[in-house]
Amino acid sequence: MADLEAIKKQVVSWFSDGTEDSKILIDLPWKMKWDQWHLILENEKIPFAFLIGFHPEALHITVRTGVETAVLENQDRLAIYRVLLILNQRLDIAKFMVFGINEEVIARVDLATDSLTKDQMNLALNVLLSSLYLMVHTLHLEEEFNQQVSNRMVMMIQDLVAQGKSREEILEFLTKNLGINPQDAGRIINEILSQSDMKGSESMYG
Repeated sequence: MADLEAIKKQVVSWFSDGTEDSKILIDLPWKMKWDQWHLILENEKIPFAFLIGFHPEALHITVRTGVETAVLENQDRLAIYRVLLILNQRLDIAKFMVFGINEEVIARVDLATDSLTKDQMNLALNVLLSSLYLMVHTLHLEEEFNQQVSNRMVMMIQDLVAQGKSREEILEFLTKNLGINPQDAGRIINEILSQSDMKGSESMYG
């Protein structure tokens, strides 16, 4: 059985000593606190908190979006549920669900405790970020999220470009690593690169 106390200490160490200019999510400076069930991670550049639940078999990494559906009219609620079900079909790793008496939309990724690494944890954060990016754009919630989700997605793609990754390699990263289907991944790349003012990006991927 996994030593949960040792895993908690390891995870906390991964989120310590971050820097503001990091392009890697896990290496940003995170404020950490605990509630009864979770390690809660907050960063002023991210419009939501990551909640990590520690269990013997898996870590549950959750994002609460603040989108509460219980208060909506039935037609609006069903429209949101339909979008979330479609996104669940198009995502391999993260899944959307509703939680609590207010039926708040959350996204979750599970990581096995017996093979946990810092890279896997960072990947899980990026998977959740990508999932939220798709949800925000599909439901047209950019204003509510103040573009922060989009900005972090842009930074991730730009960082891959800066590393010299080709469009095909970025597409592979989004599809194989983040679990986004090829059609959505291609659209994300096209949208972000078309908005980018990076020198040479158009000649690279035009």
